[in-house]
Amino acid sequence: MGKIIAVAQHKGGTGKTTTCINLGASLSNMGKRVLLVDLDPQASLTVSVGINPLEVEKSIHQVLIGPGVEMKNAVLTRPNINFSVVPSHVDLAMAEAELAGRIGREKVLQKKLTPMKYEYDYIFIDCPPTLGILVANALVAADSVLIPIQCEPLTLYGVKNLLQVINLIREEVNPSLKIEGVLRTMLDRRTKLSKEVSESIQQTFGNLVFATIIYRHVKFAEGPIHEKPIEFYASKSPGAEEYQNLAKELLAHEG
Repeated sequence: MGKIIAVAQHKGGTGKTTTCINLGASLSNMGKRVLLVDLDPQASLTVSVGINPLEVEKSIHQVLIGPGVEMKNAVLTRPNINFSVVPSHVDLAMAEAELAGRIGREKVLQKKLTPMKYEYDYIFIDCPPTLGILVANALVAADSVLIPIQCEPLTLYGVKNLLQVINLIREEVNPSLKIEGVLRTMLDRRTKLSKEVSESIQQTFGNLVFATIIYRHVKFAEGPIHEKPIEFYASKSPGAEEYQNLAKELLAHEG
């Protein structure tokens, strides 16, 4: 049975989508069956792999809201990527209101996603930068949480709110939820401040911090243009190597 990992952060621009895409691609290249679920109404992951969210027949919004729409009905594959995707749609922004009055609203995604664990080794949920019903659904459905933290000032403040929500989900709904790890992202080698933030993250979270660091690279910004993971357009680049190392580290956790 596979593993569901929510990639979550209260702050936007921390590398959640980049991590989902490139970690997923690295694991796929290592022979793992990978599914990415775009749970962000902005649909950045969907667009970044060359899928037009306005043209998909079924999205994660319909899976969550539509009666009888199963997760497998929304899964897409593309020749330019080596993993499967459940796309997002702008309509997902209405899900907070649509789920608000539903009994068991925080368990909707869990019910739809759990059967997919028999089809995939790893399922990554790209969460929106909020702490609302969608993120609660992701944390209830997940086995663990991967938290990317940008190596810039003030990034640790938003993490405290996320950790509070994780603890609440553990207490009330999902007691087995674990923190997969804290990932330092966008570290700028040129600045002393960025390195100091990295050290602060290490001191704050200790053994939860991945040894792998994702540095700031121009190549990552080219991903949406190429509509594929960095391994497919710059396989020998430092950024590609970093996500390959992260994939190896993640697999080592399983051992």
